[in-house]
Amino acid sequence: MTTKAFGILIFFILSFQSLHVGAAPLEETTQTAVPTTYNLELSRWNIYSDGTHPIETTNGINKALQWAHSQGYRIFKVPTGKYLISKGNKPNDPQAQINMVSNMTFLLDEATIIQKETNGFEGYHTIYIGYGANNVTLKGGTYQGDKQSHNFSGKDQSSSYGTHEFGVGIISEGAYNLTIDGVKTVDFTGDGITISGSNYGIANFDGKSYVYGDIDNNGNFIKSTSKVRSKIALDFTNPRLKGRKYFTFEQPLGVTSNKYDVYYYSNGKYMSSVKQVRFGLDLVPIPVGVDTFYPVFSSNDLNHFFVKFFTNDVSRNVIIKNSESAFNRRQGISIVGVDGIEISNSKFHDIKGTAPQFGIDSEAQGFYPNNNLIIKNNHFYNNTGGDIVFADGDTALITDNLFESKRGFYIWKSFPNTTISNNTFNNADFTMGGTGAANQNKFSNSQVDLTATSNTFTNATLVNSTLNLNNTEPFGSKVENITITNTDTTSYRSLNVGQNPVHLSNITIKGLTKLSTLSGKGTDKNIYDNLIVQDFNAYNGTAFPAGTYNNCNFSSATNETVGLVFNQPGKYTFNKCSFNALSKIFTLDSLFGEPDVNFNNSNFTISKDIGYAAAIYAQGAKQLSFLNSTFTANNLTLKSKPFIKIGPPGGSTIPAKVKSFTLKNSTIKTNINIDGIHSIDAGTGAPAYTISNNIFVVTKLKLKANDINIQNKELAQ
Repeated sequence: MTTKAFGILIFFILSFQSLHVGAAPLEETTQTAVPTTYNLELSRWNIYSDGTHPIETTNGINKALQWAHSQGYRIFKVPTGKYLISKGNKPNDPQAQINMVSNMTFLLDEATIIQKETNGFEGYHTIYIGYGANNVTLKGGTYQGDKQSHNFSGKDQSSSYGTHEFGVGIISEGAYNLTIDGVKTVDFTGDGITISGSNYGIANFDGKSYVYGDIDNNGNFIKSTSKVRSKIALDFTNPRLKGRKYFTFEQPLGVTSNKYDVYYYSNGKYMSSVKQVRFGLDLVPIPVGVDTFYPVFSSNDLNHFFVKFFTNDVSRNVIIKNSESAFNRRQGISIVGVDGIEISNSKFHDIKGTAPQFGIDSEAQGFYPNNNLIIKNNHFYNNTGGDIVFADGDTALITDNLFESKRGFYIWKSFPNTTISNNTFNNADFTMGGTGAANQNKFSNSQVDLTATSNTFTNATLVNSTLNLNNTEPFGSKVENITITNTDTTSYRSLNVGQNPVHLSNITIKGLTKLSTLSGKGTDKNIYDNLIVQDFNAYNGTAFPAGTYNNCNFSSATNETVGLVFNQPGKYTFNKCSFNALSKIFTLDSLFGEPDVNFNNSNFTISKDIGYAAAIYAQGAKQLSFLNSTFTANNLTLKSKPFIKIGPPGGSTIPAKVKSFTLKNSTIKTNINIDGIHSIDAGTGAPAYTISNNIFVVTKLKLKANDINIQNKELAQ
């Protein structure tokens, strides 16, 4: 991440620390039976529903919420209207937001608007669900930002300099059991919704507070030169730990591992331990009944050792459904610290103004974990940055969504264990890093990039789309049961293979592309099982990536003239493959290097007269061999061109470029007398080519003098 992005995150985190619920309840009234729903009394709390008096309205709503909570109400129903929330006196002013209380539904009808007052602050919140405000539901209504009237100049007394990307509609800071249902968040200078963690800094520790040593499985201190433990037990009596359930150590220096251990004690007695905690990714639970603990870190340099002790937690069990987030500048939803969130049946669109500009962005930058995300049945469109980006986190299910922004879904390597199924991508690209599985997805006018260390891409259909295999590890992508259909020539290519080995199975490609249907260098280790390529002709032909092709089938377009191409170095092996062309099957040359091509038990057929030079035309190769194969041309009317030709026309006086040629145990059959093999133009210095144990039906041999012609049969019919 960039330095700017990191700075923004720190600003964001620090702003969270300043938040609190500040309104005190009014004097309680005694009543014997409390109904479930409190219908907000505007005059009682000096609240205005006409979009005026922001200070009075904000204070009144907060006081009423506190009172309703104290009285045991569970639903806080707001009358129809427009409620203006104060801009406050500083960025993220805790008095200039609705501060939710626990165990409460904040209920708005469809026509009601919660409007943030015009301001010039870098960041603000409109409704805030803080740490400890659990079991909250926000239902209905529209939360509207001040994007259209916001002061971005930073020149008046209420403004601040910067990108102004943290003006937020709804923000959760470590809330548990939050539901957002049927809510619109629009026109915010930052995010429509931010789901974040909560943190307090407790202490900083350097090497003076630690000694060399470890702790065994019974809680006893033991010697070590590679581990360090705190000199004294750390306890849970710090006021900032009150009510907290987790802690963590962050920003380590002088450590040799990104993991550490924690040992718990009660009254000096060892109770339990948590081991292999990851910096920035894991939170350490505070068990009931323990009062102290010792952390143990991997380090052999106390002079440079340093860690920070935080009490961190994340929002947990969050549900966002039937909602809409649109026309916000930064994001629809930012996920910045969560364990368990489900986003469903919602729309995210027209996010534009300041990066990243995604519908949903999971990105805690290693300060909080983002775990267990479910995103299903949503519609994404017109989002400038893209629809979904997973920059960091772990474990997600993305299913039954419709992606229609240019960058549909982008998963970074640092977000593993993602399942992407039954989604539709229209004019929306998909990039898959990390580890995960994509299954049963549909793509139209899209580009699919697999860049992962280990993932699967299966049972997909692509229309006028490209599949790029650029896995970062050998065989890092498992690809099978894919159909790519080109209804026009808008796609430059259908399948592009990178430089790391891949194994592909059951790939079918139909229709024309603008350039090459297949492309990429490939490697000798690549495996292609059951690859079918129909209509392989294109302007520049179809070039093979290196590798082994098993049970493949290639058939040309009805207007084919160029054919298939081998023009790169590498080894190409074809086992039990079929080639059906109109007039040209393939050409070999050494334009980018010498190919080494071998065909076994394969079939080659042309349906009309032979095209330029030959049906199979070898101009340059390290090796070309055919074993146990058949060649057929039953509809010829012209005799001028051979089936297989070695060397260019009239090439007998130039240096040979085909270093080896073999045809064994094969049959060439034509309906009129043509040259089955033509090698006399192979060039000067050409080695002896081997043509043995073959059958030539009607067709003849035309070989140079040194070729090995053994046990071949020429039959008249």
